[in-house]
Amino acid sequence: MEFLLGLPLLFSFIFLYIKGKTHIRILILLQVISIFTAFLVAKQIYYQTFTTFFNILFVNLNIFLIIAPWRLIKFKSVFVKNNNKFLFFKKILYKFLFLHILLNTTILVIILIFIPDISKFKAASGYLDLYEQIPYFANVFRYVYVTQNLGYLAIPICFYHLGKFEIKKSIIALIYSSSSLIFGFATYSRASIFTFAVVFIVYFFLVKHTLPLTLQKKFYSGIKKTTFILVSLFLVMTVIRFSAMDYYGDRIPEESIIKDPVVYSLVDYASQGYSNGLNLLENYSEKKNLKGEQLFYNIYQILNFFGIYDWSSDESQYKTDEAYGGNEFSGVFNGYTTYLVFNLGYIITFLISLIYFVFVRLKLNNRSHISLETMYILVLLLIIPIVSIFYCGFLLLYFPLLFLIFTNFLYFIKIK
Repeated sequence: MEFLLGLPLLFSFIFLYIKGKTHIRILILLQVISIFTAFLVAKQIYYQTFTTFFNILFVNLNIFLIIAPWRLIKFKSVFVKNNNKFLFFKKILYKFLFLHILLNTTILVIILIFIPDISKFKAASGYLDLYEQIPYFANVFRYVYVTQNLGYLAIPICFYHLGKFEIKKSIIALIYSSSSLIFGFATYSRASIFTFAVVFIVYFFLVKHTLPLTLQKKFYSGIKKTTFILVSLFLVMTVIRFSAMDYYGDRIPEESIIKDPVVYSLVDYASQGYSNGLNLLENYSEKKNLKGEQLFYNIYQILNFFGIYDWSSDESQYKTDEAYGGNEFSGVFNGYTTYLVFNLGYIITFLISLIYFVFVRLKLNNRSHISLETMYILVLLLIIPIVSIFYCGFLLLYFPLLFLIFTNFLYFIKIK
């Protein structure tokens, strides 16, 4: 059944794959792997109604809209509109990212010392114990969680300097960008590690032709070696976590082709979004609309912290669990489309995907030269199709976008 459900999306990708370049093929393969690995772990769609097939078409359409505009890439160079503004932005960004590296490294060391057991940290939210044991740990942890994706803004800077053969400056930007990757290791977050690695790789193929040919080959070789290391660490984290969870094997369906708990956890991790999403949409109604509760979670948390808005994380979780039908459904991956529908409804979900499609296409279409300022936005938007096999990634973009607005405002004041 899962194969048949995935066929409409697969066929819609065939043309893009054949005509597209490496970056679009990676985005497509993520979706294909996510849909068809479900067969290996006996994921099922429990309904076969008109609503089911409507939702299949709707989910496929939305996924197509966030991937298709990335096909037409003809970049030959990346330029800076205003060099003084660029240097001003980079100076402020690097100060923040230096702080992030220090904080994330500190958190990594603390967690390794106090909670070396990955399964305890992830399954039982063991980090909450550190809130009471270590002064100010709660505030620091919340800060790095909200700002974890700021490092992505240094990725375009890394490749911009690389394109100008400024190797030292490129390496510095690369180090600062890794603050987002360190967060993933500090919190045992496989999703954060996966997202950063794939965004970085896809971005390389986006701007590959803006780099000198000799650097293209060297950087590509470096990416392959680094990817091997990250994949190895990713697998080590998975083995340590799930080999310690004996009860996890009881969750494996009898029909599953994969029986090993560790291997099952990896395949299950990748395949949840599509089937889970369709099953949940079958029972969706307007009464279950969360009105952005998940989508604006981080914003509500910040406003509550400063006493601007009265909000409770426990109440928010209760609302979410009620809408999805229990924690076992709200606490798993449900895919890009279902996440948006449960927060904003069908119509707004489609409009958001359509706006995304139009915006990205306008920014990319038939451009051989593109500004670095535009690439800041595009590297953030690139997160959306990559994490769409898990959830909606828009909530990951708030702080980086606010940071861009904030630094632009500061520069405007500076030159006045």
